[in-house]
Amino acid sequence: MEGVPFEESHELCKELEIDEDTTEIRPKAAEATRTDASPGQVITPNNILPGEPRVELTDPNIYEILQEELMTRSLNKLAPHFWLMTTQRSNNIRPLTEQLIQGRAIALTEMPGLHLVWVNGRVFVKPLPKYLLSYAFWKHYLVSAKSPIQQVHREELLQAALGFLRSYAYLIQHESDFRLATKEEKTRLIPEGVSYADFAAFIVRFKVDDKFVSPRYQVGELRLARLNFWSKVLLFKRSYYPVKWEYAAYFAQFYAPLLFAFAMFSLLMSAMQLVLAVRTVLEPSDSWLLFARAARGFALFTVFIVAFVIASLLLVLVVLVGQEIYYASKDLYSKNKRGSTLRDQENQCDGGGQ
Repeated sequence: MEGVPFEESHELCKELEIDEDTTEIRPKAAEATRTDASPGQVITPNNILPGEPRVELTDPNIYEILQEELMTRSLNKLAPHFWLMTTQRSNNIRPLTEQLIQGRAIALTEMPGLHLVWVNGRVFVKPLPKYLLSYAFWKHYLVSAKSPIQQVHREELLQAALGFLRSYAYLIQHESDFRLATKEEKTRLIPEGVSYADFAAFIVRFKVDDKFVSPRYQVGELRLARLNFWSKVLLFKRSYYPVKWEYAAYFAQFYAPLLFAFAMFSLLMSAMQLVLAVRTVLEPSDSWLLFARAARGFALFTVFIVAFVIASLLLVLVVLVGQEIYYASKDLYSKNKRGSTLRDQENQCDGGGQ
Protein backbone atom coordinates (compact mmCIF):
# COMPACT_ATOMS: atom_id res chain seq x y z
CA MET A 1 0.00 0.00 0.00
CA GLU A 2 1.32 3.41 -0.98
CA GLY A 3 0.51 6.45 1.08
CA VAL A 4 -1.55 6.99 4.20
CA PRO A 5 -4.76 4.89 4.16
CA PHE A 6 -6.95 7.84 5.21
CA GLU A 7 -7.25 11.49 4.23
CA GLU A 8 -6.01 14.25 6.52
CA SER A 9 -9.58 15.49 6.89
CA HIS A 10 -10.50 12.19 8.57
CA GLU A 11 -7.73 12.15 11.20
CA LEU A 12 -8.93 11.92 14.80
CA CYS A 13 -5.76 13.26 16.43
CA LYS A 14 -4.85 16.76 15.24
CA GLU A 15 -1.89 17.40 17.52
CA LEU A 16 0.87 16.98 14.94
CA GLU A 17 1.81 18.76 11.75
CA ILE A 18 4.94 17.83 9.84
CA ASP A 19 6.51 19.75 6.99
CA GLU A 20 8.05 17.10 4.75
CA ASP A 21 10.36 19.67 3.12
CA THR A 22 11.99 20.70 6.40
CA THR A 23 10.94 17.68 8.54
CA GLU A 24 9.70 20.25 11.04
CA ILE A 25 7.23 18.77 13.51
CA ARG A 26 4.93 21.10 15.37
CA PRO A 27 1.51 21.21 17.05
CA LYS A 28 -1.20 22.73 14.92
CA ALA A 29 -2.52 24.72 17.86
CA ALA A 30 0.90 26.30 18.42
CA GLU A 31 1.64 27.03 14.78
CA ALA A 32 0.92 30.74 15.14
CA THR A 33 3.05 31.19 18.26
CA ARG A 34 6.24 29.47 17.12
CA THR A 35 7.75 30.69 13.86
CA ASP A 36 11.41 30.72 14.82
CA ALA A 37 12.11 27.01 14.50
CA SER A 38 15.02 25.99 12.35
CA PRO A 39 14.61 23.20 9.76
CA GLY A 40 14.29 19.84 11.44
CA GLN A 41 13.64 21.31 14.88
CA VAL A 42 10.86 19.71 16.92
CA ILE A 43 8.70 22.25 18.75
CA THR A 44 5.76 20.16 19.95
CA PRO A 45 4.67 20.68 23.56
CA ASN A 46 7.01 18.59 25.72
CA ASN A 47 8.32 17.03 22.50
CA ILE A 48 6.26 13.87 23.01
CA LEU A 49 4.46 11.31 20.90
CA PRO A 50 0.68 11.95 21.09
CA GLY A 51 -0.79 9.92 23.91
CA GLU A 52 2.66 8.68 25.01
CA PRO A 53 4.19 11.24 27.41
CA ARG A 54 7.20 8.99 28.04
CA VAL A 55 8.22 8.88 24.38
CA GLU A 56 9.98 11.82 22.74
CA LEU A 57 9.46 12.41 19.05
CA THR A 58 13.21 12.76 18.56
CA ASP A 59 14.01 9.56 20.43
CA PRO A 60 16.65 7.66 18.41
CA ASN A 61 15.01 4.42 19.53
CA ILE A 62 11.60 5.34 18.11
CA TYR A 63 11.55 2.17 16.00
CA GLU A 64 12.20 -0.10 18.99
CA ILE A 65 9.47 1.69 20.94
CA LEU A 66 6.92 1.37 18.13
CA GLN A 67 7.96 -2.24 17.63
CA GLU A 68 7.11 -2.99 21.27
CA GLU A 69 3.75 -1.27 20.81
CA LEU A 70 2.68 -2.79 17.49
CA MET A 71 4.71 -5.81 16.40
CA THR A 72 3.71 -9.43 17.10
CA ARG A 73 6.83 -11.42 16.23
CA SER A 74 5.92 -14.67 17.99
CA LEU A 75 2.51 -14.78 16.31
CA ASN A 76 4.07 -13.98 12.94
CA LYS A 77 6.32 -17.04 13.42
CA LEU A 78 3.26 -19.16 14.21
CA ALA A 79 1.32 -17.75 11.24
CA PRO A 80 2.11 -20.61 8.78
CA HIS A 81 0.49 -22.98 11.28
CA PHE A 82 -2.56 -20.86 12.15
CA TRP A 83 -4.73 -23.36 10.28
CA LEU A 84 -4.21 -25.68 13.26
CA MET A 85 -5.42 -23.04 15.72
CA THR A 86 -8.18 -20.91 14.25
CA THR A 87 -10.41 -20.15 11.28
CA GLN A 88 -8.42 -18.96 8.28
CA ARG A 89 -10.35 -15.71 7.90
CA SER A 90 -9.25 -12.26 8.94
CA ASN A 91 -12.85 -11.20 9.56
CA ASN A 92 -13.24 -13.84 12.28
CA ILE A 93 -13.56 -11.04 14.85
CA ARG A 94 -16.77 -10.61 16.82
CA PRO A 95 -17.98 -7.06 17.55
CA LEU A 96 -17.73 -5.92 21.17
CA THR A 97 -21.45 -6.42 21.79
CA GLU A 98 -21.26 -9.99 20.51
CA GLN A 99 -18.24 -10.64 22.71
CA LEU A 100 -20.47 -9.89 25.70
CA ILE A 101 -23.17 -12.19 24.33
CA GLN A 102 -20.54 -14.93 24.15
CA GLY A 103 -19.92 -14.39 27.86
CA ARG A 104 -16.52 -12.75 27.38
CA ALA A 105 -15.44 -9.76 29.43
CA ILE A 106 -13.32 -7.14 27.67
CA ALA A 107 -9.89 -7.10 29.31
CA LEU A 108 -7.46 -4.29 28.47
CA THR A 109 -3.91 -5.15 27.49
CA GLU A 110 -1.00 -3.08 26.20
CA MET A 111 0.66 -6.17 24.73
CA PRO A 112 0.06 -6.36 20.96
CA GLY A 113 0.61 -10.11 21.08
CA LEU A 114 -2.46 -10.54 23.29
CA HIS A 115 -4.77 -8.38 21.17
CA LEU A 116 -7.84 -10.47 20.19
CA VAL A 117 -6.64 -13.48 22.20
CA TRP A 118 -9.30 -15.03 24.45
CA VAL A 119 -9.36 -17.42 27.41
CA ASN A 120 -11.75 -18.37 30.22
CA GLY A 121 -14.49 -15.85 29.52
CA ARG A 122 -12.11 -12.99 28.70
CA VAL A 123 -10.98 -11.44 25.44
CA PHE A 124 -7.93 -9.20 25.49
CA VAL A 125 -8.12 -5.96 23.50
CA LYS A 126 -5.37 -3.38 23.08
CA PRO A 127 -6.66 0.22 23.19
CA LEU A 128 -6.12 2.44 20.16
CA PRO A 129 -2.92 4.48 20.61
CA LYS A 130 -3.58 8.16 20.06
CA TYR A 131 -0.70 8.60 17.63
CA LEU A 132 -2.21 6.07 15.20
CA LEU A 133 -5.11 8.48 14.72
CA SER A 134 -2.77 11.20 13.42
CA TYR A 135 -2.33 11.70 9.67
CA ALA A 136 1.04 13.39 10.21
CA PHE A 137 2.35 10.44 12.23
CA TRP A 138 1.42 7.93 9.52
CA LYS A 139 2.84 10.06 6.75
CA HIS A 140 6.15 10.92 8.43
CA TYR A 141 7.00 7.81 10.43
CA LEU A 142 5.36 4.98 8.47
CA VAL A 143 5.21 6.14 4.84
CA SER A 144 7.68 8.92 4.04
CA ALA A 145 11.17 8.19 2.74
CA LYS A 146 12.35 10.91 5.14
CA SER A 147 11.21 8.88 8.13
CA PRO A 148 13.86 8.29 10.83
CA ILE A 149 12.92 4.59 10.59
CA GLN A 150 14.66 2.42 8.00
CA GLN A 151 12.50 1.28 5.09
CA VAL A 152 12.52 -2.44 5.93
CA HIS A 153 11.45 -1.72 9.51
CA ARG A 154 8.99 0.91 8.33
CA GLU A 155 7.22 -1.62 6.12
CA GLU A 156 6.92 -4.06 9.04
CA LEU A 157 5.43 -1.37 11.27
CA LEU A 158 3.08 -0.25 8.51
CA GLN A 159 1.73 -3.78 8.05
CA ALA A 160 1.29 -4.22 11.80
CA ALA A 161 -0.46 -0.85 12.16
CA LEU A 162 -2.78 -1.56 9.23
CA GLY A 163 -3.73 -4.96 10.64
CA PHE A 164 -4.27 -3.56 14.12
CA LEU A 165 -6.51 -0.73 12.89
CA ARG A 166 -8.38 -3.14 10.60
CA SER A 167 -9.25 -5.29 13.63
CA TYR A 168 -11.09 -2.29 15.06
CA ALA A 169 -13.18 -2.09 11.90
CA TYR A 170 -14.60 -5.47 12.96
CA LEU A 171 -14.65 -4.88 16.72
CA ILE A 172 -16.69 -1.68 16.36
CA GLN A 173 -19.39 -2.10 13.72
CA HIS A 174 -22.32 -0.36 15.41
CA GLU A 175 -22.87 2.59 17.69
CA SER A 176 -23.52 0.21 20.59
CA ASP A 177 -20.01 -1.22 20.07
CA PHE A 178 -18.64 2.32 20.08
CA ARG A 179 -20.40 3.13 23.34
CA LEU A 180 -18.83 0.06 24.95
CA ALA A 181 -15.42 1.16 23.69
CA THR A 182 -15.78 4.64 25.17
CA LYS A 183 -17.30 3.83 28.59
CA GLU A 184 -14.95 5.43 31.08
CA GLU A 185 -16.04 3.29 34.01
CA LYS A 186 -15.52 0.07 32.07
CA THR A 187 -12.83 -0.18 29.42
CA ARG A 188 -12.00 2.81 27.26
CA LEU A 189 -10.51 1.61 24.00
CA ILE A 190 -10.73 4.88 22.06
CA PRO A 191 -9.22 8.23 23.13
CA GLU A 192 -11.56 10.88 24.48
CA GLY A 193 -13.16 13.49 22.27
CA VAL A 194 -13.96 11.19 19.34
CA SER A 195 -17.54 10.95 18.06
CA TYR A 196 -19.05 7.84 16.51
CA ALA A 197 -19.57 9.57 13.15
CA ASP A 198 -15.93 10.68 12.97
CA PHE A 199 -14.68 7.27 14.07
CA ALA A 200 -16.82 5.48 11.48
CA ALA A 201 -15.52 7.74 8.71
CA PHE A 202 -11.95 7.08 9.87
CA ILE A 203 -11.98 3.34 10.51
CA VAL A 204 -13.75 2.37 7.26
CA ARG A 205 -10.52 3.31 5.43
CA PHE A 206 -8.75 0.37 7.05
CA LYS A 207 -10.75 -2.43 5.46
CA VAL A 208 -7.76 -3.39 3.36
CA ASP A 209 -6.76 -6.67 1.74
CA ASP A 210 -4.84 -9.32 3.69
CA LYS A 211 -1.71 -8.79 1.62
CA PHE A 212 -1.24 -5.36 3.20
CA VAL A 213 -1.24 -6.54 6.83
CA SER A 214 1.22 -8.56 8.90
CA PRO A 215 0.77 -12.36 9.05
CA ARG A 216 -0.78 -12.26 12.51
CA TYR A 217 -3.70 -10.11 11.31
CA GLN A 218 -4.50 -12.39 8.39
CA VAL A 219 -6.59 -14.30 10.93
CA GLY A 220 -8.90 -12.98 13.63
CA GLU A 221 -9.40 -14.17 17.19
CA LEU A 222 -7.02 -16.69 18.72
CA ARG A 223 -7.55 -19.06 21.64
CA LEU A 224 -4.85 -18.77 24.29
CA ALA A 225 -5.01 -22.47 25.23
CA ARG A 226 -4.09 -23.43 21.67
CA LEU A 227 -1.38 -20.80 21.46
CA ASN A 228 0.15 -22.15 24.67
CA PHE A 229 0.05 -25.72 23.35
CA TRP A 230 1.45 -25.02 19.89
CA SER A 231 4.10 -22.67 21.25
CA LYS A 232 5.57 -25.69 23.06
CA VAL A 233 5.61 -27.70 19.83
CA LEU A 234 6.57 -25.06 17.26
CA LEU A 235 8.44 -22.37 19.18
CA PHE A 236 9.91 -24.62 21.90
CA LYS A 237 8.59 -22.25 24.55
CA ARG A 238 7.06 -23.26 27.85
CA SER A 239 3.92 -21.34 26.89
CA TYR A 240 2.84 -18.41 24.76
CA TYR A 241 1.46 -16.53 27.76
CA PRO A 242 0.87 -18.23 31.13
CA VAL A 243 -2.51 -17.64 32.78
CA LYS A 244 -1.69 -19.61 35.93
CA TRP A 245 1.14 -18.06 37.90
CA GLU A 246 0.74 -19.88 41.24
CA TYR A 247 1.35 -23.62 41.63
CA ALA A 248 -1.99 -24.11 43.40
CA ALA A 249 -3.90 -22.46 40.56
CA TYR A 250 -1.90 -24.37 37.97
CA PHE A 251 -2.58 -27.81 39.46
CA ALA A 252 -6.21 -26.96 40.29
CA GLN A 253 -7.10 -27.14 36.60
CA PHE A 254 -6.32 -30.89 36.66
CA TYR A 255 -8.51 -31.71 39.67
CA ALA A 256 -11.83 -32.15 37.85
CA PRO A 257 -10.62 -34.48 35.04
CA LEU A 258 -8.52 -36.52 37.47
CA LEU A 259 -11.39 -36.92 39.93
CA PHE A 260 -13.69 -37.95 37.08
CA ALA A 261 -11.18 -40.55 35.88
CA PHE A 262 -10.65 -41.94 39.38
CA ALA A 263 -14.41 -42.13 39.97
CA MET A 264 -14.99 -44.00 36.71
CA PHE A 265 -12.21 -46.51 37.33
CA SER A 266 -13.23 -46.99 40.98
CA LEU A 267 -16.80 -47.70 39.93
CA LEU A 268 -15.60 -50.06 37.23
CA MET A 269 -13.33 -52.01 39.59
CA SER A 270 -16.03 -52.27 42.27
CA ALA A 271 -18.50 -53.66 39.75
CA MET A 272 -15.97 -56.19 38.44
CA GLN A 273 -15.12 -57.31 41.98
CA LEU A 274 -18.81 -57.80 42.73
CA VAL A 275 -19.27 -59.94 39.62
CA LEU A 276 -16.32 -62.16 40.60
CA ALA A 277 -17.45 -62.43 44.24
CA VAL A 278 -21.01 -63.41 43.33
CA ARG A 279 -19.77 -65.95 40.86
CA THR A 280 -17.66 -67.79 43.48
CA VAL A 281 -20.42 -68.11 46.13
CA LEU A 282 -23.38 -68.70 43.87
CA GLU A 283 -25.00 -72.14 44.43
CA PRO A 284 -28.35 -73.46 43.16
CA SER A 285 -29.56 -74.24 46.70
CA ASP A 286 -28.70 -70.82 48.10
CA SER A 287 -31.72 -68.85 49.37
CA TRP A 288 -30.02 -65.63 48.22
CA LEU A 289 -29.81 -66.95 44.66
CA LEU A 290 -32.27 -64.41 43.22
CA PHE A 291 -30.57 -61.45 44.91
CA ALA A 292 -27.12 -62.69 43.90
CA ARG A 293 -28.21 -62.96 40.28
CA ALA A 294 -29.70 -59.46 40.44
CA ALA A 295 -26.50 -58.11 41.99
CA ARG A 296 -24.41 -59.74 39.30
CA GLY A 297 -26.67 -58.38 36.59
CA PHE A 298 -26.52 -54.87 38.05
CA ALA A 299 -22.73 -55.10 38.33
CA LEU A 300 -22.45 -56.16 34.70
CA PHE A 301 -24.81 -53.33 33.73
CA THR A 302 -22.59 -50.88 35.66
CA VAL A 303 -19.51 -52.14 33.84
CA PHE A 304 -21.32 -51.66 30.53
CA ILE A 305 -22.47 -48.13 31.45
CA VAL A 306 -18.99 -47.04 32.53
CA ALA A 307 -17.47 -48.47 29.35
CA PHE A 308 -20.19 -46.78 27.28
CA VAL A 309 -19.60 -43.38 28.93
CA ILE A 310 -15.84 -43.58 28.41
CA ALA A 311 -16.26 -44.73 24.80
CA SER A 312 -18.82 -41.97 24.13
CA LEU A 313 -16.53 -39.27 25.51
CA LEU A 314 -13.64 -40.55 23.43
CA LEU A 315 -15.88 -40.64 20.36
CA VAL A 316 -17.05 -37.07 20.97
CA LEU A 317 -13.42 -35.97 21.33
CA VAL A 318 -12.47 -37.69 18.08
CA VAL A 319 -15.45 -36.13 16.27
CA LEU A 320 -14.68 -32.63 17.57
CA VAL A 321 -11.00 -32.89 16.69
CA GLY A 322 -11.91 -34.37 13.31
CA GLN A 323 -14.33 -31.52 12.60
CA GLU A 324 -11.72 -28.92 13.50
CA ILE A 325 -9.10 -30.60 11.31
CA TYR A 326 -11.62 -30.84 8.45
CA TYR A 327 -12.69 -27.20 8.61
CA ALA A 328 -9.12 -26.02 9.18
CA SER A 329 -7.92 -27.97 6.14
CA LYS A 330 -10.86 -26.66 4.12
CA ASP A 331 -10.09 -23.07 5.11
CA LEU A 332 -6.40 -23.57 4.35
CA TYR A 333 -7.23 -24.99 0.92
CA SER A 334 -9.62 -22.13 0.15
CA LYS A 335 -7.07 -19.55 1.28
CA ASN A 336 -4.32 -21.09 -0.86
CA LYS A 337 -6.69 -21.28 -3.82
CA ARG A 338 -7.66 -17.61 -3.46
CA GLY A 339 -4.00 -16.67 -3.21
CA SER A 340 -3.17 -18.68 -6.32
CA THR A 341 -6.04 -17.07 -8.24
CA LEU A 342 -4.92 -13.58 -7.23
CA ARG A 343 -1.33 -14.30 -8.26
CA ASP A 344 -2.51 -15.59 -11.65
CA GLN A 345 -4.60 -12.45 -12.16
CA GLU A 346 -1.65 -10.23 -11.22
CA ASN A 347 0.62 -12.12 -13.60
CA GLN A 348 -1.93 -11.73 -16.40
CA CYS A 349 -2.18 -8.01 -15.69
CA ASP A 350 1.61 -7.68 -15.71
CA GLY A 351 1.81 -9.64 -18.95
CA GLY A 352 -0.89 -7.52 -20.54
CA GLY A 353 0.86 -4.34 -19.44
CA GLN A 354 4.04 -5.40 -21.18
